[in-house]
Amino acid sequence: MVIIQRYFDQIFDIIERYRQMCGILAYFRDPSSSTEVNDEFQEYDEQHLSSLNQSLCFESSTELFNKLIPYIVRRGPNYASFRALSDVNATFFSSILSLRTPFTKQSVLVNDRYVLQYNGELYNDQTLDYEGSDNDTAFIMSLLSLLPVEDVIKKCYGEFAYTITDLVEKKVYFGRDSVGKRSLSYRIDGKDIYITSTSGKCADFSDCLAGVIYIYDLKTRSLDVSKSINDHPFKVSDQVDEGLRNLEYYKSELYNKLNQAVYQRVVSIHPLHLENNNISVLFSGGLDCSVVTAILCEQLIKTRRNTNTVIELLNVGFENPRTGKMPADSPDRILALKSTELLKRLYPGCNIKLIEVDVPYEEYLSKRETVVDLIYPKNTEMDLSIAIAFYFASRGRGNVMEGSNRIKYNRTGIVLFSGLGADELYGGYHKLANKSEEELTVELQRQIEGIHDRNLNRDDKVISDHGVEVRYPFLDEEVIRFSVSLPLNYKINKNILRVMARDLLGLEFISDEPKRAIQFGARSAKMTKDSNKKGTDLLKIPTQ
Repeated sequence: MVIIQRYFDQIFDIIERYRQMCGILAYFRDPSSSTEVNDEFQEYDEQHLSSLNQSLCFESSTELFNKLIPYIVRRGPNYASFRALSDVNATFFSSILSLRTPFTKQSVLVNDRYVLQYNGELYNDQTLDYEGSDNDTAFIMSLLSLLPVEDVIKKCYGEFAYTITDLVEKKVYFGRDSVGKRSLSYRIDGKDIYITSTSGKCADFSDCLAGVIYIYDLKTRSLDVSKSINDHPFKVSDQVDEGLRNLEYYKSELYNKLNQAVYQRVVSIHPLHLENNNISVLFSGGLDCSVVTAILCEQLIKTRRNTNTVIELLNVGFENPRTGKMPADSPDRILALKSTELLKRLYPGCNIKLIEVDVPYEEYLSKRETVVDLIYPKNTEMDLSIAIAFYFASRGRGNVMEGSNRIKYNRTGIVLFSGLGADELYGGYHKLANKSEEELTVELQRQIEGIHDRNLNRDDKVISDHGVEVRYPFLDEEVIRFSVSLPLNYKINKNILRVMARDLLGLEFISDEPKRAIQFGARSAKMTKDSNKKGTDLLKIPTQ
């Protein structure tokens, strides 16, 4: 046990070095099928994928498998591979977005026993070392040589989705991290099963629950959903700190936890990889994203990476025919301009650019069905109005002010930061304002337990479609664990976060900004004059 623990310690020291994000697609065919799968492995580099226009087709798989490939390629445009294995009558397609170089190609055959597909980031508290060539995938591969699959998955700390196929036991393990920050779906057709990062409007796919280790037995063709990653689920405290006696302590601890979460997500971006040198933030100008941006600036200064790094604040606004307003009139644009100026004054050494992403109504219409397709099975008007705002913001085509000139600018950062999770953790939603203590405890528990289904699946699908990765400091597991333990009265209208933002980050007026949903701040909701739709109304989606 001592030797194994030392081995773990060595592995944890290196898992931050090189990382990648990828798209996952796997298909396991009924063994009694008349179609045979022959062993095969094909690779495609970035140039090859581009020249193929993302249109790949494999005779050894199915029409549905081939239909899903373009979605997977767009999530990881730098490399892709196709693998077919007769042992388990299966085909695998993986794509990679290279965040740091060199990267491990996927899918990976481990010890001639496991096929690994992995999408995500792993984090730890060890001192980070940039030397060497190991990465998250290599870390998981190493653990698979030592431990049962379930134990390996439980040791993964971060934001990820995966499939691990055991060719000896004939079992497929798949799922998402304990919060569900990466999307993953599955579909069982009789004795066939598909697993994919995103399914589009293909019917009968189910989004995986957060933290569940799904185990599909290829011998019995049965699915086990009884195993969990998290042996200690997040539990919202119902305690109250009368008089806020411990405010100073909790304020400092929250700041420290968020600092560590941002640090882990910044330092893992290669400083010499020019394509990655800039960092983007999904930026409304409000409290949550401004806190993330401020701490991001502090970390860039501390790690001395602020000299060349541009912090791209992605702010989206829509032309809305119903209101007659243009993108520049949107509440989020007006606030973002003001907030950006404050951040520039607070961090003059950081190169902060506000990217004004303007969406004309005609362009909204041209991409509407694309977004409806990506977010399926989410299918309400509210889902669309939120997702389409993230779609255009993360695409990042806009303008910046250079002196008195407004010039075109396209996002260059492929790692995006988001403030998602703060409202769920600290009671930011208006509907929580008048809850009793008992009701608030129940609702906050429901919010954090449901964020994987309500937000993260949908958002990851539309953002990653642009070949970028989004990171959520507020949804770091240590941040969540600390935040749910806070006394209940610190989480009324985000009281603890507002105090921290004002006292420790100097965010002045931003700390008092009320919550505004993105669809209203960007004016992507209720786009037409005759629109009487409600957010809960279902979209009209033809099945395929």
